[in-house]
Amino acid sequence: MARLIVEAIISNTSVTPNTAEPVFLTVSVTKTNGTPVKGLVQSDFVIGDTFASQRVNVSLFLGTNGLQIGPGAINADGLYMIELVPSVGQWRPLGDYHVAVIVKHGNDHGQTIAPLSFGP
Repeated sequence: MARLIVEAIISNTSVTPNTAEPVFLTVSVTKTNGTPVKGLVQSDFVIGDTFASQRVNVSLFLGTNGLQIGPGAINADGLYMIELVPSVGQWRPLGDYHVAVIVKHGNDHGQTIAPLSFGP
């Protein structure tokens, strides 16, 4: 069993609390030697909020062939864009979410946590 290095950030600068608008989670997955892990699919990811199970749902999963970034549209293997929505109702105003990301691919695994806040 090998360790995967998983890093994640959430961008919610354009999302309003008390709505069900999606927020975007970007996940980087590499091997311990820095090699990007490409070809992961949605079923390789488990995503949830640590305060209560099933409070966030995946509404869109991108990046199985590498996201296109930068001048000349360079393939960024190992990056995955995941769109999240609240599982029930709306995002809580002034609420904090701790989004856990677990990646399992064959015998390899890794995890991280990314904060999501709606506040002043």
